[in-house]
Parts: sequence; structure tokens; C-alpha cells
Amino acid sequence: MPGQPADEVLLAAALDHAVASAAEVGLADLGRPSACDGWTVADALAHLTRSLQCVATSLVSGAVPPDAPPRDGPATARSLRRDLGRAAAALTAAARDLRGRRAVAVDGLPLPCHQLMVVGAIEAAVHGWDANPARPIPGELATRLLAELPSVLDRGTRRGVFADPVVLPPGHPPGVRLLAALGRDDRRCP
Repeated sequence: MPGQPADEVLLAAALDHAVASAAEVGLADLGRPSACDGWTVADALAHLTRSLQCVATSLVSGAVPPDAPPRDGPATARSLRRDLGRAAAALTAAARDLRGRRAVAVDGLPLPCHQLMVVGAIEAAVHGWDANPARPIPGELATRLLAELPSVLDRGTRRGVFADPVVLPPGHPPGVRLLAALGRDDRRCP
């Protein structure tokens, strides 16, 4: 989109991917294993929604909020898609309206808004794929996220955030390389 900051364009592409991936998920899919080890498709979508809500709140308030409790009650495909769509819209609005804010506080330390938006984009792209591996991450989006990955993923802080990288032979497309960098093997997805 002409005139739109690069961070917003990247985030919008990732959110579009996640929402489109979720749109293809039906009720029968919710209980099946996602491509994220130990999570169902419903778990992956609920986690993604909470992550996007956290990033949006952080951009608006200037600080990362405490963990939100999981949603009560049984989730339906429709409610998960609706909640994800609302979280994506809230994050889009928050990214568009930073009001000059350049950083947010994370445990009292500043994190540039750019990095937080990249984290939101990575979450959206990868967990969108986790929930629906039949929808690959678009090549241009994956290429841009691969370029940004070193700015947000310190090897020392990887534990508990992403699995160890998967080693791939050369020649794989950018989406597969992004997934591998974050510990996902598209050859083993359910």
C-alpha cells in the first residue's frame, strides 16, 4: 500500500494470512493436532488471538500487559475466527496509531515498536500456518520475516519461545525456511 509504513505493510500481510488460514478451519478441525507440537488447532488459534491482543495492548498502552487468562467456555470455529479477526483489527489500528511512541516497556526495558510489530507478524504468519498447514506462508511475506528474524530472536532467549531450528537441505522456498528457523518441519505436519 503506497505511503503506508513498512512495519504496517508487513504486519498487515501476516494478519491477512492468519485470518485467511483461520477462515478455512471448520468445527471438525478444532480438536485435531496443529503443526505446533502439543497443541490442537483450537489451541493454536486461541494462542494467536491472545498474542495479537497482547501486542495491540502493548502498542496502545506503552507497556506489555500481564498475561490474559484463557477464554472461558467451549470454543467454536466461528468464535475463534471472530475473536482472531477482532484481535487482528485491534492490532492493525494500534500499529496505525502509535502517536509518536517509539518503544514499549517490557519488564521495565524499552523494546522498539518496530520489533514488537515484527513479533506480531511472526506470530500471525507462523501460528496461522500451525492451524492450517494447507495454506502456505506467502513467499514475499516469509522473505521479509526471515530478514527480520535476527532482530527479534536472540539465540539465548529461544528456549520456551520457539523450538530448535530444523536443518533443511538447500533449495527450499522462503516459507519453509521460515518455519524451519522457528522449529517447524513442514514435512511432518499433520
